[in-house]
Parts: sequence; structure tokens; C-alpha cells
Amino acid sequence: MTRKIRLSKQQQRHIDRRRRVDDQAETSLSPGIVVTHHGHDLLIEDSDHQLHRGRARRTVGRLTTGDRIRWHCDEQGNVMIEQREDRRNLLIRPDAYGKKKMMAANIDQVMVITSVLPWMNPDVVERTLVAVFALPATPVIVLNKVDLLPGLPAGERRSIEENIALWESLGFEVIRTSVKSGEGIEALRSRLHEQITLMVGLSGVGKTSLSREVTPSADQAAIGEISTFNREGTHTTRASTLYRFPDGDGGLIDAPGVRDFPVEEVPSAALDEGFPEIHAASAYCRFNDCRHINEPGCAVRAAVADGDILERRLAQYQAMR
Repeated sequence: MTRKIRLSKQQQRHIDRRRRVDDQAETSLSPGIVVTHHGHDLLIEDSDHQLHRGRARRTVGRLTTGDRIRWHCDEQGNVMIEQREDRRNLLIRPDAYGKKKMMAANIDQVMVITSVLPWMNPDVVERTLVAVFALPATPVIVLNKVDLLPGLPAGERRSIEENIALWESLGFEVIRTSVKSGEGIEALRSRLHEQITLMVGLSGVGKTSLSREVTPSADQAAIGEISTFNREGTHTTRASTLYRFPDGDGGLIDAPGVRDFPVEEVPSAALDEGFPEIHAASAYCRFNDCRHINEPGCAVRAAVADGDILERRLAQYQAMR
């Protein structure tokens, strides 16, 4: 038998008052997005793209850059985050100590930045593509510094062009860019429009230069806001930060230490999207569970022997699988 708890009139009045406050707050909550964070302090952006400093209630849980939230000002004028909307995706990376850390949420697309110099290992590019599909998000390959391509030794130039041609033939979007000549910059801006984008790539491929070309806020006013917010003299990429575009609702997320994405468990659907030629050929294997190693009637191995699938691609597919 459940015992009914009797409340005093004072306790009941307190509960009723708290409910009225909560109901009022619920109807007056404003939408926003997390721009960056420093410990428990958060910098958020409202629907008019104005920045506010605030904190989240413990019931909200941990927040990260890109989280869409609901907030209001309390009686003292402090910004309080009351709710977090459901995430479409979440990027988690290990920090320097191996501890998993949230880096960004609600990413629409990932720009995988390669360059003519330094050239990125094709295996790293392709692993990153699979990981982006696993988020899920849309990957876009950017070949930067194309103005340097004619000056490369013939063998190096041919290798880069062959890999780019392969990725395009498999259906991956590739944008060729050069900050020096201006090639592809407008195409890049158009692709970034109204999208929340994360740029990844090796050091020296030109991520910073490209960012400054498409979003001046990454080098000007917003950095001042964020540097003051973080109590640091200059901006350093210690926490993920969202930078807006001046002519649209999209933005770039600058995240620390993201070169590629280590994926602990690769979803089969993401693997199929990352290796579409292997997925297509596997439909003709004799066995449905063919591992494409030494099984009889393997259509994938036959395609490798015929030169239709690269041995390197199959080896990486098997390693990730």
C-alpha cells in the first residue's frame, strides 16, 4: 500500500509558485546555438546573431559547440540555458590524455582539406570520408594550392591528379582552390552557404587561409569576443568555436587537433558509402557473406584483377571492416 505524503500549505504554495515560474520560462525561452565554451561558461548566439555569455542548468547536461539550445534571462539578468535540443550528430575525439571529449554537434558537412603541397596520404583521406559518413554528415574534398600543381615533378603531379580523378569518378565532390589565384573560392563559398561545416586536414594545407577568405569573422571581431570570453590575450584553438559568415546563416567550426577521424566501430552503411565500387561489385559475389579474401566466386577480387578496383582500396576496406 502506497502512503500518501501530506504537504504543508507553505510547501504546496512553493511547489505551485515553482510550477508557474517554470511554465512562464517555458513559454519565453529563446532559441540559440552554442558558439564556444570555457569550463562551465558558454558563449551562445541568439536568433539575431548576437552573442551572450551564460551558463546551463545541471539538468541540461554537457554542451558543446553547435548544440542548439533554449535559454532565457533570469531575474538578475543572467543568461540561463534551460534545454538542449536533440542532436543530429556528435563529434567525439580523445584528448591528449586519451579521454573522450565532445568537440562539435549538428555538423552538416565536413571539408576534407588536402593540398598540392603538402599532399595528404590518400588512405587518410578515404578513412576520413568513411568517418564523416558515419557521423552522419556530407564530406567534401578540397584540393588547395592548385596554383602549385604545374611546378611539381611529373610523377608527383600525376599521382595527385589520378587520386582526384578516382574520387570524382566514385561520386565524391571535389573543389579545387587557390587563395593566391582565387580559383575555386566562390565555389567554396557557395558550398558553405547555410551549412555548418567542419574543416579537417594536415597542418600546412591552408585551412586558416581558406577560412579567412570565406569568413572574416575567424580573423577579426569574433576572435576579440572569444579571446575576452576565454580570458586569454590571443585566440588559440583550445576549444571548438563556431565562426559565422557575413552574408549567410552558415558557419565554420574551428576544432582543435582534428586531422582525421578515428572510428572505433565502422557502420556498414558508412563503409559502403566510402567504398561504393566495392559495395557495387560485392552484389555479384557467389556468397552473401563474402569477405573478398580468398572465397571462390568473389566478384570484388575479380574486379581487382581486371584493374577496375584498386588493390590499395580493397586492403583499406578490409582493414576498416
